[in-house]
Amino acid sequence: MRALLATLVLAAALGAAGTAAAGASEGISATPVGRLPFPERGYVLDLPQSAIVSHDQVTVKENGLAVGDFDFTPLSASGLRYGAILAIDASDSMKGKPEAAALAAARTFVAQRGPSESVGIVTFNGSVSTLQRPTQDVGKLTRSLAGQPTLAYGTRIFDAIETSLNLLKADKLTTGSIILLSDGADVGSRSNLEGIVAAAQRQHVRVFTVGLRSGAFDGATLHSIADRTGGTFASASSKQLSSIYGALGSRLASEYLLQYRSAAAPRLPVDVAISIDGVGSTHESYTAPTPSGLPPYHRSLATRLLLNPVSAVLVALIVAAFALLVVRGILESSRSRVIERVLAFSGELQPETRRREREPRRRARAGIDQSQPPFSGFVARLRERLDIGRIDMTPGSVIGLTVLATVLAVFVLSLISGVVAIFGLGVPFIAKVMIDRKVRQIRAAFADQLPPNLQVLAGALRAGHSFTGAFVSCVDNAEEPSKGELGRAITDEQLGMPMDDAIRKVAVRMASRDLEQVALLAELQRTTGGNAAEMLDIVVATIRERADLRRLVQTLTAQGRLARWILSALPVVTGLAFWAINPQIYEPMLRTTGGQVAFVCAGILVALGSVVIQRIVEIEV
Repeated sequence: MRALLATLVLAAALGAAGTAAAGASEGISATPVGRLPFPERGYVLDLPQSAIVSHDQVTVKENGLAVGDFDFTPLSASGLRYGAILAIDASDSMKGKPEAAALAAARTFVAQRGPSESVGIVTFNGSVSTLQRPTQDVGKLTRSLAGQPTLAYGTRIFDAIETSLNLLKADKLTTGSIILLSDGADVGSRSNLEGIVAAAQRQHVRVFTVGLRSGAFDGATLHSIADRTGGTFASASSKQLSSIYGALGSRLASEYLLQYRSAAAPRLPVDVAISIDGVGSTHESYTAPTPSGLPPYHRSLATRLLLNPVSAVLVALIVAAFALLVVRGILESSRSRVIERVLAFSGELQPETRRREREPRRRARAGIDQSQPPFSGFVARLRERLDIGRIDMTPGSVIGLTVLATVLAVFVLSLISGVVAIFGLGVPFIAKVMIDRKVRQIRAAFADQLPPNLQVLAGALRAGHSFTGAFVSCVDNAEEPSKGELGRAITDEQLGMPMDDAIRKVAVRMASRDLEQVALLAELQRTTGGNAAEMLDIVVATIRERADLRRLVQTLTAQGRLARWILSALPVVTGLAFWAINPQIYEPMLRTTGGQVAFVCAGILVALGSVVIQRIVEIEV
């Protein structure tokens, strides 16, 4: 295509003999589209301007295998964003007609551009200036080319190409080109030839160079840049520039886009053969990459989860735990239960029971305080709360599941952002809140059932029962959880504990100050006697009045509790909604240090606000 372009330029330039082109072509040339995420592949095809091509004329093969499903459309109608940067020499040697001709040629290019093509303008001498960033606004481009740029010493060709590449990258164009005009060799650039060629190749940007013949003209550098980046080089006089730029504008505006989905496996070499009947053919080679992260490609959560190195550790732990449970189940199912069933039928103590009976004697011989439970500290408190909340799990199971859930939450959230993973450490607090909520429900149900249970107790006392007998009658007629909790007091009394102490243990367990009054009454009944039934009636009346007051407080603070949940959930729900609508809006918050600090501070403030509102609306009665 380079030779063909040179031929067209010659014809458009009034047959001038000074035009030359580099490279040979078979009728078409292909340039990879860099911003399509693999396995999507795209090529910009340059065809002769006179060629009229249909989809049926195109054949595409990868490693000899035909690609059946592909799109072949004019680049201007493809919907992809494409454009070009005009880099114009503004050195002292361009003074006069050369600079005027260069600006006129640039205006011709703008007039010949495609309807959806963006154009940017850069001038260079001892420095590089951006006259206009890539835009489709003809008015802005015309105003940028209206005046003469300031001329100065220097010809920083390499720096101008680097700036142009950065403009194309910043504007996120799918494919782009650079058209550079100069009348001499590079002078004063900080970049070098190898660096800008490598950068252009990475971005799949072609550099078309035009050498303006003058006394300082040196076409070797311009020729090398064009040849190594897939563009073309042409030399011309000032009078020929408009024709050359017009031809380039028409050429870029009439390109085609070939797009298909590759079936190549990652990391394998691929040879792409593109042929068009009656026009020509071309070959391109590449190594199939792993699926990229460029938009619009996004790895699914499942893919990121499975490909993360930590997944292997988590999967190993889960498999090991599952294998342990299977082995344990097999061993327990294969163990004979005959001896245990005979011992249970004969009334003999089980081995575990004998061990528990020997434990107090062992602790006494060791000098251990008998008032301390065998499991002290956190595990003992957790065991008690699980028992109160009727949660059928052991402390070890709760701790293990909480640790596993915490690790999994931190891992999953780390896929979003490292700072978001911090919130995974809140899983233990969530587990604690769930257990505390269950405990509060049991205690609230116990408190609601206490007045009718005490009325039963008072009735039994009036019927002539002793306090212990009346209490047994009360337990028999109670419902859960009162039946189980008050039954503990009966069991302790049968084991030798005074009835008032047994009731106090239940009162502490249920956090019930009302039941403490019953314990005091039981103590008075045991030590001094008296009319316990009448005193119970007074206690029941007091409990009912306190319950009425408690319900009134709950009603008056309902709005505050609802406001707590609304205010706490509003930032979370709003944030998730924005995430679903436009995930990119969170990039500054999740990818920058300041944003991450603000995100963590916001989460902490929301949590503190929820706690403060809870303290305000929870009034103890």
